[in-house]
Order: sequence, then structure tokens, then C-alpha cells
Amino acid sequence: MTRPLALAVFLLGAWLSANAGDAAHGASLPSVSGTVVTEPGSQPLKKVLVQIIAEDQKHGGNYTASTDADGHFDVDNIVPGRYRIFFERSGFANVNERGLQSEANIVTIQQPLANLLFRMLPTAVITGRVTDEDGDPMPGVRVLVQRKKPGKAGREAAGTGATNDLGEYRLAGLFPGQYWVVAMPPPEVRDYEPLHEESSAAEVSPETRYLTTYYPGTHDATQSSTVTLKAGGEMPVNFLLVPSRAYRIRGILSGLGAADRPSVELLSKAGDTYRTNATEIGRDGQFEVRGVAPGSYVLRATAGSPTQPLSAREDVSVVAGDVDGIRLRLVPSFSISGHVRLEAGSEDRNAVDLTQYRVNLRPAEAGEDAGMLLAEDGFGASASIDRLGNFAWSDVSPGDYIVQIFGSGGGEDGRGTLFLRSARLGALEATTGFTASGPASLELIVSAQGGLVEGAVVEREKDVDQDHPVSNATVVAVPEERYRHLPARYGIGATDQRGQFTIRGLAPGTYTFYAWQDIEDGVWRDPAFLKSQQAKGTTVTVEEDSHQKLEMKLSSVDEEWR
Repeated sequence: MTRPLALAVFLLGAWLSANAGDAAHGASLPSVSGTVVTEPGSQPLKKVLVQIIAEDQKHGGNYTASTDADGHFDVDNIVPGRYRIFFERSGFANVNERGLQSEANIVTIQQPLANLLFRMLPTAVITGRVTDEDGDPMPGVRVLVQRKKPGKAGREAAGTGATNDLGEYRLAGLFPGQYWVVAMPPPEVRDYEPLHEESSAAEVSPETRYLTTYYPGTHDATQSSTVTLKAGGEMPVNFLLVPSRAYRIRGILSGLGAADRPSVELLSKAGDTYRTNATEIGRDGQFEVRGVAPGSYVLRATAGSPTQPLSAREDVSVVAGDVDGIRLRLVPSFSISGHVRLEAGSEDRNAVDLTQYRVNLRPAEAGEDAGMLLAEDGFGASASIDRLGNFAWSDVSPGDYIVQIFGSGGGEDGRGTLFLRSARLGALEATTGFTASGPASLELIVSAQGGLVEGAVVEREKDVDQDHPVSNATVVAVPEERYRHLPARYGIGATDQRGQFTIRGLAPGTYTFYAWQDIEDGVWRDPAFLKSQQAKGTTVTVEEDSHQKLEMKLSSVDEEWR
């Protein structure tokens, strides 16, 4: 789900659940006012949608406003608390005082806040046309814009669209910077014609296809060039697609039942192509995927019935020839059920509602194609917890997994946030991971007596011998090495306009605390990034039900990680 769509869903739910009676408090509640200007130039920006969203949806409110011709907005009668302020206007992106992209501004509202200043930068546009070797327009070509992942050789999608009947496309709302542009033509009909059992691999003549093409005109991602977008600018990027050599992947499925209806799909590890064999798979399980460009892929096969699904997968590399002899053995999927038990003593902390939490099951190791499975709390499958503490996952394939718990069922003061104390799979310890090969039952013990760390992030002012608070900094509690593959074990916080942060529900243990600005969400889980930061953190030992205060300095980050 994209951020704008996720935010829209969130705002709708928040709006419907907001307390309509807040206005009755009238003048006793604080207000917020400010101005939105363009960056650079500081010109007032009108018609900006301002959204003030409470971090605590149980007790805070949600408010909207729009800037006037002077770029000014006012919001009255705000329930005190911590809020995130979002700004939206087509063709602009929110930036901080350093001119870097910033999705939200965090403030604590206890008294009126006036004369706040916010900045928005004009976004860029890529336009172009895709034609074939004769200069004719190519409709239905998917055009993808990619950007570099911080500190990694990988890329991630930043925008996508498709060409119209004139072969034209337009991708708007791009933050200024460097991007790769990729044109991905749709599969051809001949790639899905029924297989002829009498034909052999030797009889298949070399074939050409319109293949995924990287700007300025290569099929090899490593040979592609970036385009540089400037604020408010429009960059023309045209593609000329020429038929090129394509290949086939052939194999056989085993483990099929007489009534099974199998399917085989091919996914690119680069995330830029997708092809599936839509023809019938032979009675003996033979399959063929056609029109494949050189690259690294994942083959996935499924079969069986809704009550007994089968699955298999295999990594495949296509270099300069057809790939033959792939064998995929279909194995049964199964269910894992479990029970969540609140640790003795936790009941007295707060009235913890287990139904407000979900249990997440995810592969222990993220493969190169894990991005296709990404979800809010990592990736994998999430199961709801009923009032008796029961949960279950279906369609689980054999493999190594970790289990985590996410949610927000704590008390009014924020205490009582649950953490996973221990997990057992039968007689085996499973807190840091386990191997699943068939139906099993998990016993999870959770606790509401996690540690709380609050404090402030400060930075020394230039030419002034004193510290000042750092706003909108990300504060992360990084766990010990053996827990770093567990996303739920990290503690995440953010500073408000006073530089203050709070992180709740930390499992007992030793943590290294860092404070960063202008880094991408989740980059702190990269071992190479943590290695570059290890001398900059503050080590804290968190005990059960502890409450500690911490003052931190902002840690610098090398440009490659931004």
C-alpha cells in the first residue's frame, strides 16, 4: 500500500472515531496556527491541506484545515497530546529546514502554538514516449521510476504508470534527485499458447521479444544511467524498444495429485518484470515459461485444494540461453495455531486488550525478493488474537520462521504495551526463531511490564556554547546482536519541537540508543549501517518495569545512508 493511500485509510478511520464532543470544551483547549511557504523563495502557499493527527488515537483528536492566500492556517480546540502534522498539495512535497524530504512534523500540544513555519518543495515530473523500431507508439507499456536504496546496491520503486494509445506517459510528484527509468512491455499472446507435447526443446527456434529496457536503452540494469530531476522541473525520457533475444525456462512438477490444477509463475528479483505461464501444465507436470529476458528470478508453483494447498519455489538465473531441467517438488502447506498468555502480574498493570494485538509470522531470513512480501510490520502473515488468546495461520510452507507481536492495547498512560517474553513450539524454545515442517502449536507468553525510556535529543549550536533541542529526530533502541533479526525487538521513537521522545514496552535487556535525522525508515536494521554507527550510540540496560531518562546527542550519518 502506498503512503498516500495508507494515510487516507488511516485518516478516514481516525475521522470516524474522533470525539465529536471535544468542541464543547471551547476556549479551555489550545490552538495551533502557522504558515506554509515554498522552498526556496518563502512564498506563501495556499490551498494546502493541513492534517493534525494524534499519535494516541484513543484519547487524542484529529483535525484538518486549509491554508489561505497568505499560506496561513488556524486550528482551534485541540485535545492536548502529541501530534503528527501532515501537509498535502498536488505538485509539492513537505521538507524540513534543511530542504530534505520530511513526511510529518511532530509536536506536543499542551498550550497554544503560534507562528509555526513549514516548507514545501515543488516536485518534479518525468514525461516521455515509447515507440517501436518503426517509430510507432507502444500503448500499455509500464514505465517504472526507481531510486537507490540507502547504503545498498538495490533499487526500489518510486513511481509507476503506463503509456496511453499514443505511447505517451507522465509520472508526477517525484522528489528532486537521481532516478533510474525502466520501460516494461506487456507479455505477448504467443507466450501463452498451449504447449505441444510432440515438440522438443531442440525444435524451438530462437525467439525475439520486446524486453524490459532501462534508460538510455539497455536490458542490463548495471549498464543503465540515471536522470537528475530538479524541483519543479520536467524531464523528457523517451524509449525506443527493439525486439531482442528471449529465452525459455522448462521444468517439471512432482507431487501432483490427479485432480490438482497447478500453476507456475515467474517473478523477477529486481522487481521490474513479471511473467506467468498461463497455459495448461502437461499431464506429466511439465511446464514452460517463455519470453524471458536475462536476469535473476524466482519460480513459484502452487496446486492442491483450498483445504490442502501445495507449493514449491526455486531460484533461477537466465544468462544467455534457455534453462532446462528445473524440478519443483510440491509439498503440502499446513496450519500453525497458538495461544497468547499474559504473564502473571501483568494483569495488574493495565487492562490489556489482547484483541488489539496481532501475531506476525515471517521467514527468518529475507530473500532477495522479500520486497514483494513487505507489510507494515516486516513481512509475512499476521493473525488476529481472539478474546481467549487464540490465533492461527493457514497455508504455511515448510521453512524457518520468527514470530512477533504488534499492536496498541496498552493503558491510557501508554504503559502496558506488550512485548514477547518467550515462545515455545512444543518442547522447543522458539523466541528467536523456529523450524516448521508440519502442523504445530505455539505457546506465547507476553508481558505488559516492559521498560520505558524517555529523554531529549540536543545538538550544540554553532558559535554558541550551548545546546538546543533537536526536533523531528528518529530515536532507535537497537537490541543486542542475537535479537537484531527481530523487528519487534527494536524500540522506535521521535522527538517533538522540544527535542523530547518516549519509547515504551521495551523487553528487558541491553540496548544501544541512537538519534538520527534524515534517514530512511528501517535502515537501522542493516548490519553495515549499524557498524558505521557503533561508536556513536549510548548503551542502556533496560530492566523490567523500569523508567529511565536519557539525554542524547544527534548522531551524524554518512551521505550514502541518506
